[in-house]
Amino acid sequence: MKKIINVIFLFIISITGCADNNLVDTESVLLGILDSDSAAGISGFDSDDNMDLEHELGLETEGFARTMSDTLSFGEGYRIRFGRRVLGHERNVEFDVGEDTAIGLITHTIDGEFIAKAIDTSSSEQIDSLSFVKDFLSTLTRKVRFIKQDDTSQPDGYRWKIDAMTPMMGGEGDKVTLSDLSFYSLTEELEIGELLYSFLADDMGNMFISRDELPSFTAFSKVVVFANVLNNGPEYILDSTGVGEWVFLNYGRSRLQRGRRQLHDSGLLYDGTMNDNTHTGMLRIHGPGFGQVRGIFRTFIETIDLATIFVSDGGYNSNVWSIPYRVERP
Repeated sequence: MKKIINVIFLFIISITGCADNNLVDTESVLLGILDSDSAAGISGFDSDDNMDLEHELGLETEGFARTMSDTLSFGEGYRIRFGRRVLGHERNVEFDVGEDTAIGLITHTIDGEFIAKAIDTSSSEQIDSLSFVKDFLSTLTRKVRFIKQDDTSQPDGYRWKIDAMTPMMGGEGDKVTLSDLSFYSLTEELEIGELLYSFLADDMGNMFISRDELPSFTAFSKVVVFANVLNNGPEYILDSTGVGEWVFLNYGRSRLQRGRRQLHDSGLLYDGTMNDNTHTGMLRIHGPGFGQVRGIFRTFIETIDLATIFVSDGGYNSNVWSIPYRVERP
């Protein structure tokens, strides 16, 4: 009887060991798929240095790539530049693997330097009293769903693929948050057209976007973007608008191919009411790249309070959403 019990015990250990090895092998495969997917990364979150509030570089615009910077001025004769330099990045992935489906919870922990500079528009020299560097530590999370797909070319008769992913969310601090985001088409008469896509904060954590049906935009078309924010204060007010935060739409796929547009809450153009926490802006969609019919890119939409940008010891408060998108030629 004792020998039989020992044999059964050893058999159970063997089965458990095989199951653990299979799980490790599956997770390694899923990590490889995740690493190779162009929609799931965070490249483009950092700018590697300070940049003008609005800029675009390395992206195809009406058939050519260009580098463009703004000349926005504030106060008396100065303009603001800011950016992030990432010094450390750690990714942690927790898998829940089922028979035919797996969910990966991905957490990015990013630390680095936030760089703010004020440039004298008359001399192009830095204004030291308005320029500084501060540390930041941001956490971004998303879920990715994997599914098994029949594939007779594979030894096991199947392969794993990414089926869908949620937007990525996170940031640092709790002063400012994005509450919703929407994209509208713009007619030839430059009037707001149909709603293209919308996203709500309450849905983002479990809103799986099909990998095969990412938000898609036609190259060189125009869209209007609306972002609603919450500012818990206290607010650092810069001018007569009373706005205590800015919103930026970062887009592209790397430091060498990216752009940034500011959305405004000034009550001008497509923004209906000043300081109602709805920030609005128009964006001309870039091309997919030279010789490409379509391409995959990423947005990093962020709201950042003005104390972060203008006060050296004003903390770091920012909320970020990242949504992958597709650009196709007309």
